[in-house]
Amino acid sequence: MAAIAIIDDNPDQSTTVQNNIEIGLLELGSELEVITATPFREVQEYFSFIQDKNVVVLILDEKLNDQSNDDVGPVEYKGSQLISILRKQLKDFPIFALTVIHTDEDLTSKYSEYDDIIGRNEFYSDSEKYIPKFWRAAKNYMKENSDAFSEYNRLAREVSAGISNPNSMKELQALQAKLELPFSGFDDRNAWLKKYEEQISELEKLNQLLKSKLEDS
Repeated sequence: MAAIAIIDDNPDQSTTVQNNIEIGLLELGSELEVITATPFREVQEYFSFIQDKNVVVLILDEKLNDQSNDDVGPVEYKGSQLISILRKQLKDFPIFALTVIHTDEDLTSKYSEYDDIIGRNEFYSDSEKYIPKFWRAAKNYMKENSDAFSEYNRLAREVSAGISNPNSMKELQALQAKLELPFSGFDDRNAWLKKYEEQISELEKLNQLLKSKLEDS
C-alpha cells in the first residue's frame, strides 16, 4: 500500500501528526497508509526507505538534529539540508516541511524545494486545509509516474518496431531520465532492441505497481 511518511526525531510529535493525518484521510475515503520514522544516520537510507515502504509523500521536520534516537547522538543535518540532497534524485517527489520553526531563515531559503512549508500549530488548527493537500500530492505523483511509464513503454515499442522519429527519441530519453532508468544509446538499433527486451518486463511490473497504488489510495 502507498504511504505518507513522517520523518521526525521526536516520536511523540510524529505520532500526533500521524493520528491527525490518518483521521483526515479516513474522512476523505483514502486508504493511504501513514507511517513514521526517526532520521536515518546515512542519507542514502532515505532512498531505500521510500522504495521499500512504497512512500509517495514525505513530511519532514526541520529540527531533525535536535534529539537522539540511538546511542550515537542526534543526526548531523536539518530538514533544510536533507531536502537539497534528496532533490538531486527526487526531482518531482512530494516533500513537505511541517515544523514549529516554519519561519526559520535556513528553512525558508529552501522554499522552492518543498511542496509547502507548514507551521505545526497551523496544521493542528486547520488540518482540513493541509491533509487534502497531502492526499492530492500523493495521487498526482502516482498518476504522473504511472502515465510516464505507460508513455515510455509506448515510445519504446515504436523504437523497437522502427517507426520512431527524432522527436520521439528525445521524448524517450527525457522519460528515461525522469524515471531514472539506465540510459542506452539509440544509434545501434540492434543494441537498443536487446536492451529494450531486458528492461520491458521490469517496466511493466513497475507500471502495474503504480496502478495498484492508485487503486489502493
